[in-house]
Amino acid sequence: MSRGSRQAVVHVGTHRGVRYSLVVGSELGAWHYSFEIGSKIKTGRFQCRVTLLAIRRVTMRIDRELRRSAAPPAIDARDAWKD
Repeated sequence: MSRGSRQAVVHVGTHRGVRYSLVVGSELGAWHYSFEIGSKIKTGRFQCRVTLLAIRRVTMRIDRELRRSAAPPAIDARDAWKD
């Protein structure tokens, strides 16, 4: 094995009932994630060198998406005062 080659590290986990996957990207410290909430598949990438930090960041994104999906629709204040 040459010194510069790296293998993709895959981490699969579950957070709040949502299954996610993390894969090391081709650049140093790049991570690619994906998870599915309902019928929506969310994917993205971020930079960090520590595996546990990458896991923490994807769980925070899952939490954010769960809050967004559970939030009631915003009410326009002008509509609330109509007769």
